[in-house]
Amino acid sequence: MKLVALIASERKNGNSEISAKYIAKKLNAELKILRLTKYKIEPCKACYACLFGKECEIEDDVYSILDEIEKGDAILISSPVYFLDATSKFKALLDRGFLALQRLDSFSKKNCVILTFHGFKEAKGWASATHLILARTFCFNVLANIEIRAALPGEAFTDENLKKLDLAVEVLKTGKKFVAKNQCPICLNTAFRIENGRIVCALCNSEFDRDMNLIKEGKWFIDLNWIREHFFKELVELKNEFKRKKDELRKLIEKYI
Repeated sequence: MKLVALIASERKNGNSEISAKYIAKKLNAELKILRLTKYKIEPCKACYACLFGKECEIEDDVYSILDEIEKGDAILISSPVYFLDATSKFKALLDRGFLALQRLDSFSKKNCVILTFHGFKEAKGWASATHLILARTFCFNVLANIEIRAALPGEAFTDENLKKLDLAVEVLKTGKKFVAKNQCPICLNTAFRIENGRIVCALCNSEFDRDMNLIKEGKWFIDLNWIREHFFKELVELKNEFKRKKDELRKLIEKYI
């Protein structure tokens, strides 16, 4: 097995990196670390060219990152919380997620585990949700979304945290999905909103009652047919609609500015 680890931390031998090495060793897997801080990742221009089957004209390293992911058998996202969220480099790659959709058939066959490291329980924020959004946008088969409290380098190897790393090893070995307490059982998200007295998953849009009993199962970023319909039909049509209404919208803008 070749394990590709996406790490968006500059800290060498920090918890994100040593955990990836531990898991690869337990799996007897070849490990390829993609330290995103070392890659040039430019902002998306929202031109939608890639959704129309064209090559991205931005000259940076995103295609190189995708090529390395392509070579992996399994994916590990292992990265820290910065100010309640994922690091800026991680979010930069997420914003270029349209390019990964061109590899949907390949990427959807890759099992994935997410490790999110935070220093304070009260400040773990929503980074694990952001990490999950990238995994879902890249169409990985997410097996576990694990949050780990480990601030100081090396704290990933406390007894409690080793159990979580061993869980990551186990699900990658077996391919069996693990749902943690207070996660969306459909997509493993950790962020929710309240709508009309219902708890709604902010990612897949599944709906639950106050006891987290499923009322309606969502499909956003989960179902491959939904992904194809949304990104390659609905968004393409949205772009075409803009072309049709461009002059009208320009006049509306000029009216107010």
